[in-house]
Amino acid sequence: MSNLGHTYLEQLTDFGIKLGLDKIKFLLSKLGNPHRKYRSVLIAGTNGKGSVASFIAGCLKEAGYRVGFYTSPHLIRVEERIQINGKPIPSKVFDSLCLELKNLCMKLPIEMQPTYFEALTAVAFEYFRRENIDICVCEVGMGGRFDATNVLEPDIEVITPISYDHMEYLGNSIEEIAFEKAGIIKNHSLIVSGKQIPSAGNVLKRVSRQRNAKIFFYGKDFSARLIDSDFPRQQCFNFTGIKKLNNVSIRMFGSHQIHNAAVAIETLFLLNKIGVAISEDAILKGMKKTVWPARFQVLSEKPFVILDGAHNPAGIISLKRALKQYLPESKPIFLIAILKDKNWESMVKILSSTGKKFIFTQVNTPRSLLPSTLSSKMKELVPDADVETIENPSHAIEKLLSIRSDEPRVICGSLYLAGDVLKAFRKKLR
Repeated sequence: MSNLGHTYLEQLTDFGIKLGLDKIKFLLSKLGNPHRKYRSVLIAGTNGKGSVASFIAGCLKEAGYRVGFYTSPHLIRVEERIQINGKPIPSKVFDSLCLELKNLCMKLPIEMQPTYFEALTAVAFEYFRRENIDICVCEVGMGGRFDATNVLEPDIEVITPISYDHMEYLGNSIEEIAFEKAGIIKNHSLIVSGKQIPSAGNVLKRVSRQRNAKIFFYGKDFSARLIDSDFPRQQCFNFTGIKKLNNVSIRMFGSHQIHNAAVAIETLFLLNKIGVAISEDAILKGMKKTVWPARFQVLSEKPFVILDGAHNPAGIISLKRALKQYLPESKPIFLIAILKDKNWESMVKILSSTGKKFIFTQVNTPRSLLPSTLSSKMKELVPDADVETIENPSHAIEKLLSIRSDEPRVICGSLYLAGDVLKAFRKKLR
């Protein structure tokens, strides 16, 4: 298996993150502006972007469309980020597109060299053009205003709930972060927004007004109500929005996933209104089939092993709520790794009252926080907590699974850790 594409992209990280759209626009113009050759939906926000995107893409596929899906980060291989109708870009195709891009960039001055994410975005958009997709469902990488994906001219923009994350790039207040996310709102466009705290919602309303755009909010213009939950098979809800849709069944868990599914349904009904024909039947089928790894994902049932990519305080609160809802009597055993640039102290504090035992580990990136730092924080909060530090993530996973107890195991804190766990489970299943 060749890794030429990966090698080229890894070298680009040297160019760092520089905010602005000039480079990506220039690069795409050299490719003939592939991103203008198909319809698109662009999704920004802090939590739930990937789930909302996968619900929308799954339903459009059920409706018979050829759907390009661009998301980040990946869990195991970078090719997962670029998919058509649920199938990742083949490695050979990925490599050849990366090499084409490399040859193109070699002729460019140093200040026009793309970052990793800009290059990957260009590869995705060009791949979608060559494969004649009908519509691209695209998740914003970070922020919105200056994100490389914001060159799209989407049919609809979606903004999921906004909370604190990536503050070193996006600002220190919710208003500043919301302003960056609202950067995807185009003149005279349609926007679907998840449930927002008032300070974020006000920014979105203001920007929408300035751009003569129409915004639909969860809780005001559309909503969903749980009617039945059968963990870990499915949960069922009724949707009320532009249209009503009853008995929607999804295989993802937690009240936040019902919210995410509702945001997706409102978006799909709006798309239908502006000429992307999609039947209620396709929506119901697509919703039921959608799975998105590492989102309260049940890896095994006896005992429960739950993998959740929660990597900021808002995500950890949703995880804690889901545990209380589905496993109310349990005291889980946690395996946790967190990156340095996350609000890790709040994350540890939120989890401190929840677990029976905590195993702290690290992941394979210089951004990983030392497990000893995490365990010290936990001990400071709960002096008699059962805490263990295992630096090697593979050993930590083995330890977690070898503990003799009926209590559920919960793995969280980082999508990098989620990737390591999925790799380990694939090996085990083989």
